[in-house]
Amino acid sequence: MAKRDPADPTLAGWQRLSPWAMGLLLISGGASLLRQHLPLVAGAGAGLAMVERIGLREMALGGVLLLGAALLLSLAYYRRFRFRLDGDLLIICRGLLERREFKVAAEHVQQVEIHQPFYMRPFGLVQWQVETRAGEASRIALPGIRRDVAEALDRRLRPAGGAAKAASEPAEAAAEPARPVARLRYRITPGALVLHGLASRSVYVIAAMLSPLVRPLERWLHETLPQTTPPAWLPTSAPAAVALGMAALLLGLALLSVLAAWWRFHGYRLHDDDGERQRQVSGLFNRREQVLMLSRLQVVEWVQTGLGRLLRRGYLVCHQFGAAGGAEAEARRFVVPGLGLADGRRLAGVFWPGLAMATALARVEPLYRRVLFLRMLLALLAAALVGAWLLGGGVSDRLASLSVPALASAVAVGLAGFVALAALLAQLRWRALGWAREGEYLIVRQGLLGQRTRLFPTGSLVAVEVQQSWLQRRRGVATLHLHLTNGPVTLPYLRAEQANDLANRLLAGVEAEDSAPAPSVR
Repeated sequence: MAKRDPADPTLAGWQRLSPWAMGLLLISGGASLLRQHLPLVAGAGAGLAMVERIGLREMALGGVLLLGAALLLSLAYYRRFRFRLDGDLLIICRGLLERREFKVAAEHVQQVEIHQPFYMRPFGLVQWQVETRAGEASRIALPGIRRDVAEALDRRLRPAGGAAKAASEPAEAAAEPARPVARLRYRITPGALVLHGLASRSVYVIAAMLSPLVRPLERWLHETLPQTTPPAWLPTSAPAAVALGMAALLLGLALLSVLAAWWRFHGYRLHDDDGERQRQVSGLFNRREQVLMLSRLQVVEWVQTGLGRLLRRGYLVCHQFGAAGGAEAEARRFVVPGLGLADGRRLAGVFWPGLAMATALARVEPLYRRVLFLRMLLALLAAALVGAWLLGGGVSDRLASLSVPALASAVAVGLAGFVALAALLAQLRWRALGWAREGEYLIVRQGLLGQRTRLFPTGSLVAVEVQQSWLQRRRGVATLHLHLTNGPVTLPYLRAEQANDLANRLLAGVEAEDSAPAPSVR
């Protein structure tokens, strides 16, 4: 029998999900499934073909049977789902055919998230998620609990203190004055939210989501446009019409990107609870609350897209243990959006105390620029050859119709264009690559048009590797590979003595931090 929790009566004994949660999750899951597969089914015409073949009444009856089966499974899932808190250990039991039990200790918790969609607000329910050091594979969710239960779990599962701290909180509260209110670190403005929507990577995600609709739209335009009289305001020339269509497409994607930023980050606020916990709240309809433990923080990235560099805007992405980097995973990371350059440096100093980002970045050897130039020139030439092969006889006929001097001039102009483009891209990428060491922190910047700057303490390193190829040995340079818990960081074409010295210094810093005595906990 479970023990009652004297520190927090809200978590006494075994707890169950709210009865409303299963129905709400069933509806939301069905809507999500329909939203994901509707463009594909509608585009292929499979839905209409199925209705014509089977019949509308049979389809409706099948839908009712599926809904009934889903309700029965949801009821069985609800009856077998329960959780409780035993000291600083969260125990979750769930499963239908296979009974599974999960245990999470407070010292292993690194991030807590609370979601409250708009359809859960009238019932006072939230979706609570916890992530441990193992990363997203270890994420455990309570899909529908009361907010007071979620807040009680949040208080009890703080890694810096655990059950002992929670049990001592009532006595400390009686002996000490009231604690200060959480400090507001950053609040986004409507203008910054619009700029973040324009400068973020959401436009690529939206374009990928809309890609299944391209073929049905193309088929509809091909069938409709010949039978439709174009408006008088449309341009008559084909290039002008194509340019107008591209401008309308870009404007539509930009508008959708701004709307997506408002949907996710409306009312964004970043709070500092106690110096160790950073808490952010945002969302227009789906309110989302994330808690970041600074003791679990591994890498902070300052990200600027190409348009973001022009608008002088960027955003911070905080990675913890077991978190993979990259743009695909940023939607699940602790993101601070809509930052100017000054705000980005200030908040980076909040996450990494003592980091000012004032040290000038050093560049790698110019030999790396030549290597990049050769790689990009070969890639451009290969792309041109593949394109000419795909176009087939049209290109061959045009080249055969040219005289020898004209053909030589065309080839020379094409090669000159490829050389100039490869040189420009190599120069931009070489200039974007830089690194600096500021105190106990290392700063590494990479990118081409957009840039990504990684900020991390040397104590976060797992391994350091110095690598030299045959060409690098002859030129006296080396590549430094820094292995972190969330992925590798590469510094190519450093001077060999500089790479070895930096590797030795980094390893010495890691060994000194590992041998330092652990701070006492009062």
